[in-house]
Amino acid sequence: MHRRDMKNILVVIGHPYWEKSVANKQIVEALKATGQNITFSNIKELYPDCKLNVDAEQRKLLDADVIVFQFPIMWYGAPSIMHKYFEEVLTYGFAYGPGGDKLKGKPLIASCTAGAPENAYSRTGILGYTMDELMPPLTATIVYCNMKWDGYVCSYGMMHPTSTTIDNHVSRLLDKINSL
Repeated sequence: MHRRDMKNILVVIGHPYWEKSVANKQIVEALKATGQNITFSNIKELYPDCKLNVDAEQRKLLDADVIVFQFPIMWYGAPSIMHKYFEEVLTYGFAYGPGGDKLKGKPLIASCTAGAPENAYSRTGILGYTMDELMPPLTATIVYCNMKWDGYVCSYGMMHPTSTTIDNHVSRLLDKINSL
């Protein structure tokens, strides 16, 4: 089993179609069942009108020891709802620029799902790019915000996940968190 410690983990959920989510919902439910000290910030549920409470979201980031962005890969990257979060929450003077060192050194892990099978994410696959090649925009954002990029956990073929694929994803994510 996983080592339990007192890390404050923040999981920011950026799924634009949360009500229809299958894999991301199951991952979140499995994370809730672990007994870890996790705060969940589901952008779509908290802000159905898309008007983010920037102060509240920034406080959550400040309180976290580890940050996880949970989202489906859409159009070769994070969905627009995650980008809205980046644009409105990771602001000048908070996350970057003069005085923008509030998140300095905080580890961030991307936890993502992809509907296509893993072999589609290759230079010769139907999508033509590896997942590593799709991560630089997110990586650059994290580095620019003075956070520590601790990589990603991605599960593929998640249109119809099994309990085994969900458990495997959660296990790999917790292993990554607990290794920090």
